[in-house]
Amino acid sequence: MKTVWFAGCVLAFSAGAFAQTTIYKLVDDSGRVTYSNKPMKGATVMELDPLTTLPTPPAVLAAKASLVAEAPKPQAKPAVATVLPIRTSLASIDVQTQKRRDDARRRILEDELSREQQALDDSRAALATERQNPELLAAVHMAQNAVDPTPEQQQKFRENIDKASGRIRGLQSTVAEHEKNVEAIQKELGALKP
Repeated sequence: MKTVWFAGCVLAFSAGAFAQTTIYKLVDDSGRVTYSNKPMKGATVMELDPLTTLPTPPAVLAAKASLVAEAPKPQAKPAVATVLPIRTSLASIDVQTQKRRDDARRRILEDELSREQQALDDSRAALATERQNPELLAAVHMAQNAVDPTPEQQQKFRENIDKASGRIRGLQSTVAEHEKNVEAIQKELGALKP
């Protein structure tokens, strides 16, 4: 009881001491305002109204003391033997949960790998087909066999070759992207624990 009363008095008196702290205000060149309880070069002392603190009434202190006295005492800690099985079972639950997550992730990655592999095969087939495109082959053949073509013919050859080769470059880019994706998914699958 005396300890609680003494602590309350110390707290009340120390609040008054904190209330008398000097506060400094500094405005720097960029306009930023800084407040501190430590003196700074160029800072001004703030004129603050004193804080009024009221001491805690003795009736409140007595009520708090009686609550502390009536509080239930902490019970003895359980023996280590009873805590260990709980920790062990929680650890096994965590391992099982992690295994389920890994299995689900593996299934998702395998499905994604299958779809990505199919897209890669389709892109490679489209690229092979485009390389055998009769328009491209005809344009290249005409450009190679043309004897002294006119500027209009040269422009037409270039346009046809650029159009066909642009499709080929796009397909090559798609194939490269799918190859990167397949490699990344295989790497993730390899990183999963069996």
